[in-house]
Amino acid sequence: MEDINKLLTAHRLNNKIIKTQKITFRGVKGEDVYNIAAPFVWQGKTYLAGRVESRHQEASRVVFFAEIDNDLYSATKYQILNFQDPCVTTIDEHLVIGGTEIFTDDKDNITHWHTTFYKGTGLDSLEKALVAPYKMKDVRLLEDKHGIHVFSRPQGGKAGPGKIGYTFAAKFSDITTKMIDEAVIIPNQFSDTTWGGVNEAFVLKNGWLGILGHIATFSAGNVRHYYGMTFAFNPKTKVATQMKIICERNDFAAGETKRPDLVDVVFVGGIIRHDDGLATLYAGLSDAEGHYAILEDPFMEYERLPQV
Repeated sequence: MEDINKLLTAHRLNNKIIKTQKITFRGVKGEDVYNIAAPFVWQGKTYLAGRVESRHQEASRVVFFAEIDNDLYSATKYQILNFQDPCVTTIDEHLVIGGTEIFTDDKDNITHWHTTFYKGTGLDSLEKALVAPYKMKDVRLLEDKHGIHVFSRPQGGKAGPGKIGYTFAAKFSDITTKMIDEAVIIPNQFSDTTWGGVNEAFVLKNGWLGILGHIATFSAGNVRHYYGMTFAFNPKTKVATQMKIICERNDFAAGETKRPDLVDVVFVGGIIRHDDGLATLYAGLSDAEGHYAILEDPFMEYERLPQV
């Protein structure tokens, strides 16, 4: 099992982050924007999806913001209600937006949730296309020339507080709630006191899958600690490399927090790799802000692994 304290120490001794920047969001006055995905292009414009909610509520929506500058975005009319923690990918040349769909009672208290995926030719044509099992967050999809890689995040039983599962489908229409539920857990990643999930996945040039995710734990008083991490996954052998932590909350500028137990939370939402050996990482901080970090590309080392 991965030792979260050893991973954190290794990160602090060899921190690859070069600079960070808070992102400003216009058009949502009085609300926080956090747990952002990486920007994407639609119809020639750059958009960023972010979770939007009031400071003292968790009843939220995902809003699509248009880029004005690297660190400035403005809300558009496009949004998904009762939605959290978005992810963005492309499947069958269609835009696929995933996230946690929430269900509330008449007092806006969240009663249950699951990952939901919307699919369409663009932001103006998204339709609900797939749902994950009851109370399962952090399901992620990745298309390559062979089909669709599916990462799950079961909890309970042998999954404990939360582990990562994997399965594969030949095409999007083959993916079902049952298939996600039956994904095989990747072994030896999380202890009984840690949990984690996939936030974004990539096909690396050697055929391995590059995984951006989170690893988390509690300390006394149910204080949460979330860290950004990466690993590589061989889809043929189902073998994963050791994780490495790539960021923690203290790597970013001080800022707001939703609650005292969420101060030490980084929820990485997406990353854009560049040709110069660097990458831009997008993350939500302390359930209150969205920032990006410029860092050495954490996936380059995995591309030196043997070809799949």
